[in-house]
Amino acid sequence: MMNVTVAQANQSKRWQNKAFTFLCSIAVVMSVPLMSFADDMIVNADTSLEWNQKEAFYHASGNAEALQGDQQIKADSLKAFYNPQTDARTITRIIANGDVNFSDDVHNGRGQILDYDVTSLTYLLEGPGAAISGPDGTAKAGQTILFKRSDKVVELVKDAEIMLKDGRHLSGQDITIFLNDADNIDRITANGEVTIIQANGSIATSNEADYDRAGNKAILTGDVQIKDGETELAGDRAEVDFTTGISKMLSNKSGGRVSGRFTRLKE
Repeated sequence: MMNVTVAQANQSKRWQNKAFTFLCSIAVVMSVPLMSFADDMIVNADTSLEWNQKEAFYHASGNAEALQGDQQIKADSLKAFYNPQTDARTITRIIANGDVNFSDDVHNGRGQILDYDVTSLTYLLEGPGAAISGPDGTAKAGQTILFKRSDKVVELVKDAEIMLKDGRHLSGQDITIFLNDADNIDRITANGEVTIIQANGSIATSNEADYDRAGNKAILTGDVQIKDGETELAGDRAEVDFTTGISKMLSNKSGGRVSGRFTRLKE
């Protein structure tokens, strides 16, 4: 009986050693310095790093991070999927869960879940508390943020808002941000309970908005109201020039009227 027990213990120990060696070998392979191989994906974790060959992914747990060039993803845990048909096992997708943060050379994002398509450079962040920041400011969304890095487009879904560094604030149910080649905001479209608050305190509300940041002008449509101090304008469509401060209220195509209320200057 004693011999059987000892044999079982030795066999168990051998399996433990094999498992430990296997996990360590993964850690060594996945920890190649970035400066040596800039295109390699490096995955690190505090608790464990598992290689699932059957489903073709690496699972990192405990302060997990994935690094590639100037891109970084951090989370409580993450899975890095690769193409099993290639010898290089190139990472094609990363799913991160729990206190997710990502960054590249100019952007930072956070949320609870991240689905990153490595091939198309597309980040899908899920809230609550999803946010992304760039050179011009910070954007938030209650449901999801889709950042198409190659296409230079950011889509904010549900209770979306943008806080620009120039003091301007824009909110709506859904917002789409178009970036230029320098990753600065070129254009913003918004729909659903749109509100634009200027740095000077003036407020404009509408159903939809199309903001040309390069020209610093916006077109507001649908139940438009503009309030600047005690002056109020209302109509179906408005053209706002933020540089000159001139707002032009227009009627709709059916001939609806526009209106304004102007406070008499105090003598």
